[in-house]
Amino acid sequence: MHLYKTMKNFLMDFDYYIDIYEKKIHVFNYIDILKLNDTEIKLLMPSFTLHLTGKSFSVKQLEKREILIEGYLENVRFINND
Repeated sequence: MHLYKTMKNFLMDFDYYIDIYEKKIHVFNYIDILKLNDTEIKLLMPSFTLHLTGKSFSVKQLEKREILIEGYLENVRFINND
């Protein structure tokens, strides 16, 4: 287990990260969910708002400050929070 925790701490040593795979979006360290439906998701991040649009979005996993979304991503926007 020690190796797992070491690797996780190494990988998670960022303010946030966003992984986009085929039909999956993983976001770590978001602050709040502003909007969530099957075609649009808005997440408040530490320095911007992440705006995702697409089709058939569904939440597969939801943990404290971590979310895994499945669906067809069409557009990603980063909106400045100034």
